[in-house]
Amino acid sequence: MQAGSGRVGSRVPPDRDRTRFERLLLPVRQGLYRFALQLTGDAVRADDVLHQAVVVGLSHFDQLSAEAAFRAWMSRIVYRTFLDEQRRSGREIPSEGSLDNVVALTQSGPEQRAGASQLAARIVEALGGLPDAQARAVWLVDGQGFKYREVAQIMEIPPGTAATLVARGRSALRRRLKNVAQEQGVTQ
Repeated sequence: MQAGSGRVGSRVPPDRDRTRFERLLLPVRQGLYRFALQLTGDAVRADDVLHQAVVVGLSHFDQLSAEAAFRAWMSRIVYRTFLDEQRRSGREIPSEGSLDNVVALTQSGPEQRAGASQLAARIVEALGGLPDAQARAVWLVDGQGFKYREVAQIMEIPPGTAATLVARGRSALRRRLKNVAQEQGVTQ
């Protein structure tokens, strides 16, 4: 099959582009999945969103301007794919994700997983109380390690707005999680 053949609107990249895409995707795939999981709140839907995003990313790989921007570029595609899926299905955007699953899976023993799951449930509850844009911005910066300008690109908002969303979201989380921090011995 040659580039440009196949279904209307689909593009098949040359093998070298596919190999390059796969090489860039491998180290960021798990983070993209965690982002999709946080957005959807459901592992099956997160898989679907990520799969669709990978298909879109591969078919538009020629539009990537710099390999260093690949993670932010793919995160934006995941985000837009999620929003498109929400619109198509008529679903509301969930305010709570499966952060408890993400955190618990990173812990080693059953006691650590149980404690992490309880803590994550409280964090998810606090994140769920934030406006959606604030919760997503905080998750991208603090949960995924993106810079404000990358969050702005992913969410398609001005960088100043991204910084404001993160600052307000963190402030609200600090207030909401003050008791949790005291219980964990983080503050007095």
